[in-house]
Amino acid sequence: TDGAARDQSLAHAEEGADRLHRTLEQLLLLARVEGSLSFDDGLQSSAEQVARLAIQDANAGDNRRIDLILADNLTQAPVEMPVALAVAALRNLLDNALRHTPGDTRVELSVFTSADTVVFRVRDHGKQISAEDLQYLTQRFWRNGSSEGCGLGLAIVQAIVQRCSCSLKFDSQPDGLRVDLGMPLRR
Repeated sequence: TDGAARDQSLAHAEEGADRLHRTLEQLLLLARVEGSLSFDDGLQSSAEQVARLAIQDANAGDNRRIDLILADNLTQAPVEMPVALAVAALRNLLDNALRHTPGDTRVELSVFTSADTVVFRVRDHGKQISAEDLQYLTQRFWRNGSSEGCGLGLAIVQAIVQRCSCSLKFDSQPDGLRVDLGMPLRR
């Protein structure tokens, strides 16, 4: 029917507009991170607060598939970086994990301390990434296979890692990808 076709066309147009909006937001964030703009607003957050804020923002608020696992000995010391960047980096990792994990499967976010660093470990249950493709994960616009993303999320994470003296490690296994994002702690 004409009404059904019109509704479907409108839904596709809205999806396209939303996708374009998200891509533009990602491009602007990448430009800001790579530029000289200051993100330091004086706010401090613990690793647990960063994790909860990132989960809240992940997947446009549809975060029911994320399990948060906090280590018993997790420090309450704040992360030594702007909160907005810490949350953005972790949110992009969570969005990526949700995109590459089957819809009926959970994504795990484990948070633990190691020396003067807090580690956010994001674990998805998607397809294994080949060893040769791991090197491309943080390149702008690179996408693995038929990924729906625009190829900017992990590039933004890498830019934040470089700007804020963080660490980023990928470990691809047959049952999915494990990403460790290390952030310095304020002492």
